[in-house]
Amino acid sequence: MAEKVVFIGGGLGGLVCGCLLANEGYEVEILEKHSIIGGGLHCFTHKGVNFETGIHYIGGFREHDVLFKIFNYLGIARNLAIQPLDTNGFDVMHVGSDGRKYRMGVGRENYTQILIEEFPEQAENIRNYVAAMYSIADDIPLFNLRIVNDNVWYFDERFLVSVGEFIKSYITDYKLQQVLAWSNTLYAGEENTTPAYIHTLVTKFCIEGASRFVGGTQQLANAMTSYIEDRGGRVITNTKAARIEVENKRIEKILSADNRSFTGDYYISAIHPAMLLDMIDPEKIQHAYRNRLQNLENTYSAVTVFVIFKPGSFPFMNHNYYYFDDYETVWNSVECPDELFPPGFMMLTPTCPNQGEFAEKAIINCVIKHDRFEKWSNTHIGKRGSDYYELKARYQKKILDKVDQVFPGFNQCVQHAFSSTPLTLRDYLGSKNGSLYGYKKDCRNIVQTQILPRTKLENLLLTGQNINLHGIIGVPLSAIVTAGTLVGYEKLLNKINEANN
Repeated sequence: MAEKVVFIGGGLGGLVCGCLLANEGYEVEILEKHSIIGGGLHCFTHKGVNFETGIHYIGGFREHDVLFKIFNYLGIARNLAIQPLDTNGFDVMHVGSDGRKYRMGVGRENYTQILIEEFPEQAENIRNYVAAMYSIADDIPLFNLRIVNDNVWYFDERFLVSVGEFIKSYITDYKLQQVLAWSNTLYAGEENTTPAYIHTLVTKFCIEGASRFVGGTQQLANAMTSYIEDRGGRVITNTKAARIEVENKRIEKILSADNRSFTGDYYISAIHPAMLLDMIDPEKIQHAYRNRLQNLENTYSAVTVFVIFKPGSFPFMNHNYYYFDDYETVWNSVECPDELFPPGFMMLTPTCPNQGEFAEKAIINCVIKHDRFEKWSNTHIGKRGSDYYELKARYQKKILDKVDQVFPGFNQCVQHAFSSTPLTLRDYLGSKNGSLYGYKKDCRNIVQTQILPRTKLENLLLTGQNINLHGIIGVPLSAIVTAGTLVGYEKLLNKINEANN
């Protein structure tokens, strides 16, 4: 009889790990509190328009790239509708103080050459920086589906360098230093603490084939759900895990909020570890372990505005647009005082099937600390009080007005707009304080912020963005590590690589 694995959380991490284990013959059961499967992959419809919630663009899905290999192994990759972004500017960075716009090119040489055109006096430095970035990314076994002496967690001295220090060690021009940090919001980057390897991995994967899911990321979540169900597993929505009963350092069962019981041989949590531990009697798990996971610092959050355009009013952009008031705010947007919010934004116009000249919608992200909404931390969606909705509306207007400054006439194109806050992210995605990317990684203490899949309970494992790198890049790799804990890490990697030979 097959061993059963019960998952808490049906986001990217839970689904990928579930697919891997289902393929190995395990009976997989995934509990998802939301009505829609997928976590940050899930899409929702508002006033007839489909919106993504979390993952807005990807890299690594070209033939033989790491993400393509993982999903090709599962038989999913070739069935996904993916559209490349603009080759000569998949991201555009606009700095208001001098009006300059910088384009990020797809492909190593193209990316390098476009930067050299903007900063010709830094040509040699740019080449050396790009070479170093690729070297770090290529030398990490896990992110290249390689095994080195059975050591999943491979580190070298370059991991102890902050992203700011790394960039400055190659680049002497101040403006270029900031330009190279344009995408720091994709990993909640902090100049002096974020490890350089996170910056290099995220940047490289974007350069190597920046793309979007046509019609949204829900297709990936649905494909993985079908994969699990086709192998006898179950994906159960509207099922919130509320209490975990533990005896003799083993989970006995999970009780849902509506008092249903779920049992298995193993349990894998794909939600934030701190929120997982809230379900367990403090006396049933080692205090030092519990305190560590409860108290680690989390990444910042965001306010997001979703826009539906009047038909034929705003041009479709096949790239992402990053705006900063000045170069100083590239790293420090999240520290902006309330009266100056927002100092910048990231905006995209998601692609639709049969996309034409004009955009149907836009998504605008502005980073913010969750403590701006601390007053309502004990409330739930729809029951936060008028003062919360007044603050939310004020932030939304400030964001739209900022975009209108950058794109004159933008507000006249808006048919309808609505927004989310850190509390929305917390309640829908199960991320502590609505943090975008879970635990904050700190180059000054790599080991402390490196969370292993195994826990202090014998049959409980962890997966998801808190276990490794976040996002569609890191979470599937974290799932491999977690699944490999049960079936053999080397065995699993060999199977994935063999399927792509």
